[in-house]
Amino acid sequence: MSKTIETGQPIPNQLAGQKKARPWFMIFCVLAFVVCILLSTTPIARLKNVGYTGLTEDIATPHNFTPLAMPFLTGWGRWLPMHFSHADNVAIYLTGNLEVLLLLALTFVIYTVAAYFIARRASDEQMRVVRRWMWIGAIIAGVIFVLTPGMASKDLFVYADYGNLVGAHGANPYFSTPRQVAYNDLLTHIDGWSDAPSAYGPIWVYLAGLLSLIFGDNPLPYFYIYRCLGLACHVLNVLLIGRILRMNGRSERTVTLGMFLYALNPLMLFEGPLGAHNDVFMSTLLLYGFLLCFRANQLGFTRFKHYWPALVVLTLAVLVKFTSIPVIILFLFVLAAKTLGAPRKIAREMPWGAALKNVVIAGALFVAITLAAYLPFWIGHGLSEIVRSFGTPPSSSGAQNSLMRVAMNWLYVHPHTSIPVVTFVAHALANRGFWSKVDILVMGVAVLAGAWYTWRSPSMRTLVVGSLTTMTIILIVTPWFYSWYVVWLVALAPIMLAFSTGRFTRALVAFCFVFSASAVLTYMNLAFFHLSGYQLAIRYVLMMAPPIIAALAVYFYIRARHKSAPKTEELPAPSESEDTSVATR
Repeated sequence: MSKTIETGQPIPNQLAGQKKARPWFMIFCVLAFVVCILLSTTPIARLKNVGYTGLTEDIATPHNFTPLAMPFLTGWGRWLPMHFSHADNVAIYLTGNLEVLLLLALTFVIYTVAAYFIARRASDEQMRVVRRWMWIGAIIAGVIFVLTPGMASKDLFVYADYGNLVGAHGANPYFSTPRQVAYNDLLTHIDGWSDAPSAYGPIWVYLAGLLSLIFGDNPLPYFYIYRCLGLACHVLNVLLIGRILRMNGRSERTVTLGMFLYALNPLMLFEGPLGAHNDVFMSTLLLYGFLLCFRANQLGFTRFKHYWPALVVLTLAVLVKFTSIPVIILFLFVLAAKTLGAPRKIAREMPWGAALKNVVIAGALFVAITLAAYLPFWIGHGLSEIVRSFGTPPSSSGAQNSLMRVAMNWLYVHPHTSIPVVTFVAHALANRGFWSKVDILVMGVAVLAGAWYTWRSPSMRTLVVGSLTTMTIILIVTPWFYSWYVVWLVALAPIMLAFSTGRFTRALVAFCFVFSASAVLTYMNLAFFHLSGYQLAIRYVLMMAPPIIAALAVYFYIRARHKSAPKTEELPAPSESEDTSVATR
């Protein structure tokens, strides 16, 4: 025995421990996950060759663009049926669409089972190996999607076209369109938004313009560059989630689970390395901004030298997409409340002057960065033109994958009905002005609720929970929705594991992850079923009902369990920080 120890050879107990530490179930799940991703490349690639079908082709490649074939990827799924009935373009498209969704559904099942294994079944000794296989699965699946010769969304060509407008033509993307300035460019004919000004923030426009200076008007480099950027941001987001959880003293199991929930979420891979959406880039800035917030909180959040890096990064996220503006509002609330010393001090003893000074300085920094980013595009334009430019993109006036779109479609198919109440409700729901008022009302309520909770507990937990809640509400009521918007939620949901969670926060997390699965149904085409006027309604219900039901089920289950538990008074654990001061409600 001693000789074995001296020579460094493992003793029998060590061998048994090593054998036990091999998470074979996790390895099997990762391999099955990758196989499903690999098989999905075949129907995606087939759909790029389908001609005009007359359907709404959500999973399709522009007809005048041909990516590299990659037969070493698409060949594995050749056994999948090309069509179920007859070999016309409609049947081929509908079959491929169904196969993609079924394979994605299978990956979500595998993902859920693996997450349960990590949370409940794997031993602590297995966490390191579990993370290793998580990385293997995420990187392989990501590379497969980067190289897939097909597209689930054509937004990357929209980014490239606006970049070409700025970089190659020196035009203003907020006051002109690619079709007006660069009608003969190939990217203009591939871009589905070539008739509209840019809906993206200046930081993303600068990045796209820089890429256009390098790659010009050739669409093929952009096809892979934006996808590689999506994969790089995906990997970086996993690292940031792990860093945030470790910074808050979470266990290795919690860290591994949080990283896994993002790394192998099928929607994140489908919309990141495959879809190449800038929402993933925005999420990277949000996560890095929250990481800097946690660091500032450890050093002294109310001091400018500690919080300004976090504020700058969060501002850059807003300047990619404006939907992250609630984070800035919650940031200012937390800064003010922490400076005041709420809720420990009474109102007359609070340093109101210092709080006002901090909020003014932080707000001025946000405004200064925003103006500096927009100023090159606003020079020479009046205030009315600038305000009007924010309402010109289709996302500011139209509707997609929402209740408004359902109502519009119903009125188109049923222009006349004998039930006045139904007609009135349908016209109200189909009105963008109505939804604009709803958005303002919901945002106002969310901001007031955030202010109240921040006053009660000015903590990092409140900042994260408030931001995630507000962004979730925005997606529920928005008239313009696509599945990749859920990237915002799935990026923030894992860092909720950094805090003690009550029934509301657990229900919120359940909503986010179930929504990441149901949101994929925005790609579902229901032309198989001849239900004139009801296809969008069915798809909307299938998309929104599961996450709401899941959230309610989790909330009331935890509530019932809490009521049935014996009443005992517990002292807070020493490891609990000020961020856990909000009790379970």
